[in-house]
Amino acid sequence: MLGIRAAVQKSSFAASTYHKLRDLIDGQRKASMAEAAPVSTPSETVQAPVDAPQATEAASPIAQQEASAPAWKAADFDIYHQYPPHVFYTFRDRDALFRDAVTAYANVPVGDEPSGLHTDPNRVLQFFQLVAAANRLPEGDYAEFGSHRGFSTRVIHRFMDPGRTLYAFDTFEGFDERDIAIERERYDSPWEAGSFAPTSVERVAKYVGDGEWPANLKLVKGWFPDSYRGMKDRQWRFVHVDFDLYAPIRAALDCTWDQVVPGGIILIHDYGCYGFPGARAAVDEFCEGVGVLPIELVDRWSSAVIRKPLR
Repeated sequence: MLGIRAAVQKSSFAASTYHKLRDLIDGQRKASMAEAAPVSTPSETVQAPVDAPQATEAASPIAQQEASAPAWKAADFDIYHQYPPHVFYTFRDRDALFRDAVTAYANVPVGDEPSGLHTDPNRVLQFFQLVAAANRLPEGDYAEFGSHRGFSTRVIHRFMDPGRTLYAFDTFEGFDERDIAIERERYDSPWEAGSFAPTSVERVAKYVGDGEWPANLKLVKGWFPDSYRGMKDRQWRFVHVDFDLYAPIRAALDCTWDQVVPGGIILIHDYGCYGFPGARAAVDEFCEGVGVLPIELVDRWSSAVIRKPLR
């Protein structure tokens, strides 16, 4: 085998063919990149909405922290210097689906999300890949714990198996004082009851469904875990936890783990967000208890992913 390989490597015809094929693939890749232009320019990628006067949460602790951070150049943030996954070159329908989701996620009004969703396309890509993996599982629905105004809810709903149902849980009134009290016991928390309000069930439903409430979207209002009553018969393919605070994150993991199907995926946001240190603590404690390890991802607030063992 080694003799054949060496002979091929020495062949001028083989070398010429290899270089021509490499140049052809390179050319196709560049043409594809030019045709599929990024949804935002580098300058758009680094807008700084946290100090915009119309932002409803411009004075949030995370916004204040970022406002004092060093100024970065566009090139430091432009993920389009990287190549998108090969799936988007190969399947144009999936590329169009992904780009539509990125466009919607990137164009959330500053007043609705002052931290700037347009700076986190990696998060949308992670949803695309992880939900696609969950779609291949034989059974189970989808759940989100912490929907706020529905920005990630819409992304999950676009990527999920449309024959299944997405259940989204939230107070729809911001943080609950009971969770804030526990947060303050753990660290000097600047968060208050009602942070991340206002929103509503109707607003989220219409946003996710482009004006109509999707039949396969169930929104559950209330304080968690009380709002989870009656859900113990569900099975979950994919769970997204974005409660921000220690107590509800830990409760969501504890409540859902036994109902996640083998191979099912749990994605927890804010694992690497230092404005919410309780998130990492909740995930690490839970994972240690069930004997799995979280994997930290590369989105802006460093989500963590857990996949349930097959057996």
